Amino acid sequence: MLPPTRTRAAVVAVVALLGSLLLAVAPVGSAQAASNTEVVTGVLKFPQKDHPKVQLLWFDKSWNYLGKKAAGGGSYALNLAPGTYHLQFVDQRPSYQIEKYAPTDVQVTVRAGDPTIRNVKMKPGGYVTGTIRTGDGKPAKNARVVAANRAEQSFETTANAKGQFAVGGLPQGKYSMFTWDKKRRWVGKSAYAGLIKPRKGQDVAIRLSKRAGALRVLLYTSNGSLGGKTSVTVTSKATGQWWTATAKGGTAIFEGLYPGRYKLKFDGVGAWLPQTGTVVSGKVKSNQTDLGKFKVTKRGASVSGTVVDAKDTTFPLEGAQVLLFNGAGTKLGTTITDSGGRFSFTGQLTTQSGMTVVAQTGLYSPYLGKGTHYCKYGTATTAPFAITTSRESAIGLVALPHLPADEQDDPATCGP
Repeated sequence: MLPPTRTRAAVVAVVALLGSLLLAVAPVGSAQAASNTEVVTGVLKFPQKDHPKVQLLWFDKSWNYLGKKAAGGGSYALNLAPGTYHLQFVDQRPSYQIEKYAPTDVQVTVRAGDPTIRNVKMKPGGYVTGTIRTGDGKPAKNARVVAANRAEQSFETTANAKGQFAVGGLPQGKYSMFTWDKKRRWVGKSAYAGLIKPRKGQDVAIRLSKRAGALRVLLYTSNGSLGGKTSVTVTSKATGQWWTATAKGGTAIFEGLYPGRYKLKFDGVGAWLPQTGTVVSGKVKSNQTDLGKFKVTKRGASVSGTVVDAKDTTFPLEGAQVLLFNGAGTKLGTTITDSGGRFSFTGQLTTQSGMTVVAQTGLYSPYLGKGTHYCKYGTATTAPFAITTSRESAIGLVALPHLPADEQDDPATCGP
């Protein structure tokens, strides 16, 4: 099995929403105001008699997470800007219930001025049950169990005090079981569960025959130790089993690992883009902690410029609000100009065209500037421009126009 991808991430978003902060300066948002959205609604149909609680998650057409909400009363409704989306409906019953529905995905296309009605039939899930024992023959109390299929979806549960487990709600597919004990002392290769079909299951006996090891990975860049906090996943080259940890201050610690060498998937942080590669020097051994390192090299694009007074372009405007949009009109970030009128955007930006910057006054006042430049200003939008991964796009001056003279306190000074 490979590390988490967009498909698997969509499924486990119920447990841990890794989103994604595209830019260092602001969270992802939509350029569309609420008045420019359309309702998407429908009825949930349950093939079985039970009607469990369901959570709705929605993603853009590339499976980037956008939000979640409860889908109650046998129906759902949400407002979305025009575009194509993936909706995922997740049965909220515990993973050990074998009657649980599988995550059910639908795609919708929202059009302006046209409400979307899409009924959803929940898909029955399959299940895997079994018993886990450690290398010394004892039940693996509270062991962690992950059922992973070839579509790179994964579903997790915890064994009971006798090492018994059940994981339900599985979409049809061929599954392998990855397991390690609660104390992270024992681990084993994956156990193949075979083809799982709706409403049917397999029983698997799992033996954790290897003493586990640990790995400390040092993440660094050409500027030194990697800063920030992000998710990091290592995958065993021997078994395909994966472990996820949070990297802080350039260090990620993994425990309960299968002996051998590892690949690492870095999810990105700040201006550094996601990257996958081999952990250098780190070879895990039973009952030992090994050290490895991973160099982060992929940097995102950046955008910079200066907001000035349109009547006097030598005068910078401090405190102006600046917004960055992509070619689809999605807002990628917001920032405020400094004392020199300067602004910059850095983050998870990759090569693309059609970018625009909008500069305007602050949220609470139409005034900017000082002295004779203390005036009410309007809004300025740049011409579309392109950005390139690992490069800075300097767009130069963004000139804010004055509002009409009859709206100024001092028309003689601040008129257009």
